[in-house]
Amino acid sequence: MFRYTVEEVLRRGTLLFYFIIASIIILILALGIGHPVNDPDAITLFGSPIPRVSEQGFNMIEFLLIQLHSLSIFWIIILGMFGVAGLVPSMLEKGMVDLFLSKPLNRAELLMARAFGAVTGIALNLLYFFVGVWLVFGLKAGVWHWGFLSSMLYVIYAFICFSSVITILGLITRSASISIMLSFIYTIISWGLELREHGLYRLWDNVVYQRFLDTLYYLTPQLNAMLDNSTRVIGKLPMMMNVPDFTFMPFLYSFFPTCFLFGLSIWYFSRQDF
Repeated sequence: MFRYTVEEVLRRGTLLFYFIIASIIILILALGIGHPVNDPDAITLFGSPIPRVSEQGFNMIEFLLIQLHSLSIFWIIILGMFGVAGLVPSMLEKGMVDLFLSKPLNRAELLMARAFGAVTGIALNLLYFFVGVWLVFGLKAGVWHWGFLSSMLYVIYAFICFSSVITILGLITRSASISIMLSFIYTIISWGLELREHGLYRLWDNVVYQRFLDTLYYLTPQLNAMLDNSTRVIGKLPMMMNVPDFTFMPFLYSFFPTCFLFGLSIWYFSRQDF
C-alpha cells in the first residue's frame, strides 16, 4: 500500500508539473552560473561577475541561495498540497474503499501507509530539487553549501506536519477540492498566528482573545515558523539582523499536534462504517 501510494503520487500531473519546473530552474542555474578561472573569489551569473563577498560585507552565494529557497518553498508546499490532498478522499470512494479494506491491513496501517506514501512522493521531488541546485552551485561555482542541502530535511519535516492537517480534512470532507481549500486557508491562518503580535492582537485588545490565539498557535503545526527557520539554516544576511536566529522550537512544538492529528485521523477512520 505504501509503494502503491508513492507511485500514485509520482504519477499525478501536479507533481509532474513541479518536476518539470524544478528541472527548468536547475537547468537555468547550470547555464547561468560559472566560476571565473582568473578570479577564485568571484562567480559569474549569466556572464556578469559577482564577488563572493559584496562591498556591504555579506555573502553573495548565501544571498542567492536564501532568495531561491524563500521563493521556492511556498510553492513547493502548495504544489505538494495539490498533489496529495486527493489521496485520502479517493481512497474513500465507493468501490475503492471496499477494495482497500479487503487488504490484510488494519485501518490504522492502511491510513498511515496512505499518508506517509504521499509524503514520500513529495520528499522525492524535494530531494531532486535541492540536490540538483546544490550540485549546480558545487560543480559550477565551487561552493558546496551544506546548509542549503540540510534545509531540505526541515522542509520535508514541515510537510509531514502539514500532511496531518491535509489527512484529517480529507477524511472529514471526503472531497479533494474542499480539503485543498481548507488546507490553503490553514496556511493563511498559520501565517497570521505567527505574526499575531503585530496583526491579530491589534484587532481586539482583550487578554482572553490573545491567549486564545496563543493556544491555537501552539495546538496546531507551526507551518510558517518551520518554513522560515528552514531558510535561516542557510545563513543570515545583514538586512536580516532583526530576524531571530534559527531555532528548533517550532519543529518541536509542531511534533505534538502532528501526532495528535494523525491519531485523531486513525480514530475517526476506524469508527466509520463503509
